[in-house]
Amino acid sequence: MTIAAYQTMYESSIAFGIRKALIAEQRKAEMEAKIRQLQEDKADLERQVTELSAKCEQVKPREAERRAADEKKHSAEVDQLKRTNEQLKTTLEQMLSAPKK
Repeated sequence: MTIAAYQTMYESSIAFGIRKALIAEQRKAEMEAKIRQLQEDKADLERQVTELSAKCEQVKPREAERRAADEKKHSAEVDQLKRTNEQLKTTLEQMLSAPKK
């Protein structure tokens, strides 16, 4: 090979190396931007988790009270229906056992 061929090969390899370095630098910048965006998203999601956890803790006592009130109301209604049923049963038995005229 001649010196000119070596010179051309050298220049070509230098250009190739520079292109690769520029591409790597560009990709590095893109990845850094993506990392920043993902970190911002993560911080936002963590903030949302904190807010929702606080909201959940705030709702728990109210829902427990509501549930207890609903259960108490249901129990009272069931007791009332049982009493009514028992009264109707007693009345029916009295009517059936009464002597026919």
